[in-house]
Parts: sequence; structure tokens; C-alpha cells
Amino acid sequence: MKRFLHIISLGCLLAMSACEIPFEIEQEGQPKIYVQAIADQGVGVISIKPRYATPIGQEPLEDVDYEATLEINGENVPLTGGGPNPFLCRHTLSEGDEISVKVWADGLPAAEGRTTMVPTPVITDMTWEEVQADTILATRVHLTLQHAPQEGEHYAIQIMVRTSITYLDGNTVEYLSYTVPGYALTAAESGVLNLEDFLQVNYSHGSSLGGEEYQPLTLLEMKHFKGNEYSFYLNSYDQYLLEALRENMPEEDTGIAGGGIASGNTGGQLPGGGVPIDPSRIPIGMKTTYFFYMYRLSSEFYYYAKALYQSNFDFLSNMGLTPANFTYSNVRGGLGFVGAASCAAPQELVIEEPLIGENAYL
Repeated sequence: MKRFLHIISLGCLLAMSACEIPFEIEQEGQPKIYVQAIADQGVGVISIKPRYATPIGQEPLEDVDYEATLEINGENVPLTGGGPNPFLCRHTLSEGDEISVKVWADGLPAAEGRTTMVPTPVITDMTWEEVQADTILATRVHLTLQHAPQEGEHYAIQIMVRTSITYLDGNTVEYLSYTVPGYALTAAESGVLNLEDFLQVNYSHGSSLGGEEYQPLTLLEMKHFKGNEYSFYLNSYDQYLLEALRENMPEEDTGIAGGGIASGNTGGQLPGGGVPIDPSRIPIGMKTTYFFYMYRLSSEFYYYAKALYQSNFDFLSNMGLTPANFTYSNVRGGLGFVGAASCAAPQELVIEEPLIGENAYL
């Protein structure tokens, strides 16, 4: 948090020393195709989502008849979908596969991009223990990879939570939500909280990156690993801190913001999905199942996701103190990215807690 406050202080100093930072925005240009193409080995899907990118001052077009081709290792592969929906291809993907995408439409230049399928991470072990600190009972998780991440390799983690509430009448209700990894167990540790540890964008498996549905994907760098081990907390202090910041953000803000902060209802509150417990029934037990999805990302995926995160929450630019961050692209003739992701998941973590009785959680 101190680091966060230092950045705000720096912004105030910049505001006092310079009323404006002049830079020009080119308003002339031709429309282009923005394409987001993701090859996700985990679900065996390649998704190609084109959109019409309009220069400033021009009216956008909604109904555009796109065409697309997909090549895997130089061979044309058929696509389904199109129109208002993404182009899709279900295909078994392997490490080293070369994937090329081309999208075009009448009156627009063709947009082309390529990527290479990255190796799938191998998780050899998952261990966990409960850790008590002050009033917080957190869970520390250790994921061990077969391969220690190296400089220039890119990883990410996504944590899905299934919460089952059992009621006194015998009925059980399940909720799905998402959470993010924590690194600060106590308030004292949060004093050195680095928001760079919470680079997050929403990611729907094999579908889209940066959507409105709260499915945070946390980007990881080599510094987050100790050799081949990645450790993090569930229910830690920094997660509560980020949740408090999220609840106080303006409702009109959208997307993932600094420190993984998304405004509005994230669906992460227990018992899940932001849905309140029916007061006419008495909950007596809760079972929480955590699913850890460890991703290896291609460079194109990682750099685009990081740029997307920065564009969603670049508060110095929003205050007019610095030029805006512009989105990374590896698409020739257009905008967007073509990237790849491979996913592995260890055995899920299940925690059961009584809600009434001597050892009740609540």
C-alpha cells in the first residue's frame, strides 16, 4: 500500500510541476480490423473474434461480414461460426504447433497474425496448510512444477471456487465464483504490497480476454516462483484489502483495475455469486472446493494481457499526467493479438467447515 501511496504522491508532484504533457493524437486514418485470436490447448479450442476498429471521429460499423482462415503447421483447418459470433475450431493442440490467422472484410485491409503453442506446465505436487495470523485464518498453497520457470517464460494462474452450502432441511446449494492469489498475510506485510503482483485481466477459457465477466487471470513472472515452487495465500489480508478498495470504486468503472481491483459486483462474495443466503433456512455446513488452473502463456498473450491491464487502470493517464498506454499488438495490417495458452490443473483443494456447533466457522 505504501508503494501505491508513493505513486499517488508522485502524481501530485507531477501535477504541480507540469500542468500538461502535450502529445498529439492522430485523428486521420483508415478503419482496421481488430482481431483477438486465442489458441487454448487446455480446452482444445482456437477462437477468432474480429471487430471493426474505427479511427477517432469516424462512426463505427456493427454489421460487418468477416471472413477468416486458420492454418496449423501450414495446413488449412476449417472454421465454424462467424457473423456476430467468433470463428471457432476444435483441435488437439501440441507444443510447437505453428498457428496462423487471417481475417478480412470488404473495404478493410486483411489482418494477419501468428503464434506458437507453448509447452503445457506439469504440476508434480500440491500441498496446503492453514495459517493463523492475528484474526485471519488463511490457507497457504504450494504448487510444485516439474520445470522451474526461466527468464522470458510467461505464466498465469486462475482460481475458480465452488462453494456448497448445506442447510438444516438437507438441501444443498452450489455457487461458482473466482478469487485471486494473495501474498500478504498480515496488515504489517501489506505495507510492502506491490501492485505489480496483481496484474490481472478477465479470461474466459478459450473464448475471450478482457471480458466483463469476473474471471480474473493473474499474470506471473519468474520472481513469483522460488525455483519450481509457486506459493500463495487464500483468504489473506491483501485479498480483503483489494476487496475493500473494489467496493469503494465508482460503479461506472469497468474492467480489471490496479491490483486486480474490479468495480461493481465481482461475484466473489460468499456464499458465491453475490447471492444472499435464504434467511428462511438455516445453513449448517459449507464445503469450498478450489480449482487451480496454471497457465503457460505465449509471449503475445502475456504482453497483450499486460498492456490490457495497464490500459484499464492507468490512473496517471486518467489524470492527464502521462500519455496513455497503448495496446500491444502482433497483428499485421490490423490491431489485436494472436496468442496461445496451455493449461494444467492439480487435484482440487477441498475445505469443509461446520457453520453451527462447537467448531462452527461462523
